[in-house]
Amino acid sequence: MRRKHFLGAAAGAWLIPGARALAQNFQQQVTIGITAPLTGPAGDAGRQIVDGVRAAVNETNVTIGSFGTAFAYRTFDDQDALASMIQNAQFAAADPSIVAMVGGLDGKLTAAALPTFANAGLPLLVSASTANAVTDRGYRSVWRLPTKDDTEGQLFARYLAKHGKPKHAIALTQDGDYGADVASGFADQAGALGIKAETFIFSWSNPDYGAAAKSILARKPDYLYLCGSTKSMGPLVAGLKTAGYSGAFGASEGFFNQATLDKYGDALGGALISTSFPPLERAPDVANVLTDFRSRATVTALSAFSYAAAQILISASQRNGATNRLAMLSALQTPISYDTIVGSFQFGFSGDPIDPNLYFYTVTEGALKYTAASHPSAFIL
Repeated sequence: MRRKHFLGAAAGAWLIPGARALAQNFQQQVTIGITAPLTGPAGDAGRQIVDGVRAAVNETNVTIGSFGTAFAYRTFDDQDALASMIQNAQFAAADPSIVAMVGGLDGKLTAAALPTFANAGLPLLVSASTANAVTDRGYRSVWRLPTKDDTEGQLFARYLAKHGKPKHAIALTQDGDYGADVASGFADQAGALGIKAETFIFSWSNPDYGAAAKSILARKPDYLYLCGSTKSMGPLVAGLKTAGYSGAFGASEGFFNQATLDKYGDALGGALISTSFPPLERAPDVANVLTDFRSRATVTALSAFSYAAAQILISASQRNGATNRLAMLSALQTPISYDTIVGSFQFGFSGDPIDPNLYFYTVTEGALKYTAASHPSAFIL
């Protein structure tokens, strides 16, 4: 299963028009590179990543004074292909103004490209992928904002143990790229908390949803946690309902989308869906920034986390005078906090957030209604 949200033919660098006019008054320009698929099937997701970085750069340039550092962005179309991602990292490394990259839509490709980024001394902020492999390989040049897969499963299990308390929960997943780590994190944590829990894995490339549903119900669960994407696992929901399942559902971030509501809103009524994306309308500290962001781009989970990644790089540059990639690498490796549009971040040695949070939404009357966070935070009312 390849999860999509979440030679660069179209590459360029931009400042906002006003910044161009004032460029002669800036001391220097710092550029943020963006690696994302801008063409092909995943192009829409890649363009959301660009939207977020562009909005953060433009908002910053409006507020900086004369003789400060101007920020720009440069896009690299990785075409959702490893060879292109590696080549783009090499192209970016040849541009001395680029201090870091933002992107990483496909976790498998990103993890495979990490040695190239590391060898070039090019920091990478991953704003899209939750795959464990992105930060499990020990590279000190990669940081990830969304909560990683096995941590999502663990946090979901902890919340369920307090509020749902099922007798027998099964984490359902497929033998593809996405879902297995979420499922194992959930099952391990649920078991540790006294819930009878297990995982059930079925084929991604040739799924038999009816047979899978019968095998699952033979185990007599009262809670099913869907660990995968709406497109590949949604049909299992219909199969389970047809086979007579009447218990509760939960689902991972792959179900946090409009397609879930459009196709399975009735079948998943009351289901709890987890995501790293907070309800921004309940975050008073970012109200003004959010208003500006909405005036510049459509706010989605991908664009918001990419906006936040750019905020982190801009903050690191301004705090530490980091105007080259070596200084940026050092700044990002320093354990300090960053306030962003999606919350505060402090990164651990692995590159993941030290205090990751998860937000739960309930499928209610054809909408996703915010329910709670995995733990209280001053960021959300």
